Amino acid sequence: MYVMKIKGLSKLTEEQQKHMFNVHRNHVACNGTERQKNMEIVEAWVDTSNTVCVRLSNGEWYHYYSSGTWG
Repeated sequence: MYVMKIKGLSKLTEEQQKHMFNVHRNHVACNGTERQKNMEIVEAWVDTSNTVCVRLSNGEWYHYYSSGTWG
């Protein structure tokens, strides 16, 4: 399991958290070893469309869509 401090995590429901970690695992797996080192989730929130959003340690942020994709 993840052992990182994620700002805003407690504001997500258990279902949203599970979804976020599942999508994140696939998102990280699609990248090379060096890039993976900078892809920890540091912040999470839900936008006005009820989509889980994450900011990564590399400064990038993504929507983690209900379909299991990201963008």
